[in-house]
Amino acid sequence: MIAIHENKVLYVQSLFKIEIENQREKALTKLKKINKNQFNTAEKNYLRSVIRLFEKNSSIKIIECVPNTIETLIVSIGSIPPNSRFYKNGKPKKTLKKFILDALNYKYLRGTFYPIYFKELGIKSCVYCNSQLSITAVKSNGTYSAKFDVDHYYSRDKYPFLSISLFNLYPACASCNRVKSNNKIEFELYTLDSKKTTKSKYNFKMSSYSKSKYLTTRDAQEINFSFSEPTYNDPIAKKFNDVFHIESIYETQKDLIEELIIKSQIYNKSYLKSLNENFNKLSLHPELFKRLLVGNYTQDKDIHKRPMSKIVMDIAKQLNLIREE
Repeated sequence: MIAIHENKVLYVQSLFKIEIENQREKALTKLKKINKNQFNTAEKNYLRSVIRLFEKNSSIKIIECVPNTIETLIVSIGSIPPNSRFYKNGKPKKTLKKFILDALNYKYLRGTFYPIYFKELGIKSCVYCNSQLSITAVKSNGTYSAKFDVDHYYSRDKYPFLSISLFNLYPACASCNRVKSNNKIEFELYTLDSKKTTKSKYNFKMSSYSKSKYLTTRDAQEINFSFSEPTYNDPIAKKFNDVFHIESIYETQKDLIEELIIKSQIYNKSYLKSLNENFNKLSLHPELFKRLLVGNYTQDKDIHKRPMSKIVMDIAKQLNLIREE
């Protein structure tokens, strides 16, 4: 629900230079082993183009390339040619797309590299709904393991060569990843515009009467809120609420707002002042005080660090538990 500056991403990538270079080398080795003779002319040309991207002397660092470069590659390389060849028994052959995806080894990286990379980047929760962690339990050989879930902003079905390009990866919970599918949304996770990295354009707001009604009835179901999102420039782009069902998800989390309303009653100005003074004696960062106060992060730039942070910080500001930055 908020963008991250490209320079921060590039810095984090610089911390993993060796790992990223190993990914490129392994991918290149596997790509070169693909037998070109089993494909038609269009597929052969496509494979050659992909191999060139992963060559060490390529002018483009395909794994680290920035969003503008990715958009250029989509035009120059294009989507993968259609494959309509079948075995005699009617079952489809292993397509070129599958060969490329296997060579780039995205599935393996989900459980090895991506968890530590995105942790360093400060992303733990779903960048779309912010209601869940970007972790999925995957069963393999009878045992479960945690895998990092990412959405490919540009589909790996159409552009398999971008399947491990880091700027094409948007950490998402399994639910949002599934419903996003190939839906067109206008959301920029990585940006060069600093303003987009400090203030989210997505907001939760409690209705004006909800607080008084809850204090009268003590029924959390009397609490109502709305979710607003920016006006999109792309007429084809779908709204977050329509694709990810944001309001429906958070309808089940009204107890979070209930707790904030109760805190707003308990923590009056004098009590907050006393708490703050005692907290300062510990010589801890003031932001940590606000986080302990509301039970989550309180600045937009930290939205990705913990699930439910966005709704908590928005309602906490509305209740004057914390100040608008």
